[in-house]
Amino acid sequence: MTGPKVATPDLVWYAAYGSNLCRNRFVRYLEGGLVPNSDGVVQTGARDPAPPLTDRPYEIDRLLYFAGASKTWGNGGVAYLDADKRPGEPALGRLWLITGQQFEDVYRQENRLPPEWSDAGGLEPSWRPLLGDGSAMPTDRPYGRLLLLDQVDDTPVITFTGLRRHLEPNPPHQSYLAIIARGIEEAWGLDAAGAGRYLARVGEG
Repeated sequence: MTGPKVATPDLVWYAAYGSNLCRNRFVRYLEGGLVPNSDGVVQTGARDPAPPLTDRPYEIDRLLYFAGASKTWGNGGVAYLDADKRPGEPALGRLWLITGQQFEDVYRQENRLPPEWSDAGGLEPSWRPLLGDGSAMPTDRPYGRLLLLDQVDDTPVITFTGLRRHLEPNPPHQSYLAIIARGIEEAWGLDAAGAGRYLARVGEG
């Protein structure tokens, strides 16, 4: 896979497509605190707790699917992107403009890596391979695969997903769907019914 050539960033657009579509959920990765709708999960937060500089809706040219089982979300499936492009409906995403360090801390918390992981180097060795080749796998955790999707305003659009599509499909818990739907309503201006129809369609894949 060959991605666009860009300079090592100070800022990145993080492309969210699951529960991180919802602002109140996403900022828990930056500020720390209790995750809404979860079963009492508390995030440690980022080294820099500043809020995102801005955000915007973004259509991700990858398929969305639900798989695995998350204790955070009632043991239901969670959202992943196909790493490769396939025919089908693009995922409705939301771009958050944050620093590279904040993105590293979001990635670390999503993959339940200890704070020492960042102190030992974290994503830093992976930035340049990612920006040159479009994909990198700094850890074998569930959301370990980094993807460079695009550039927006000369800033790289980066996300993470599963290492490969090998998990059995698993429907998401209603608490998880509710957070995603709220984020879609915020980012895309859809009403609850429109967000529900979108999630029903992608959930079939």
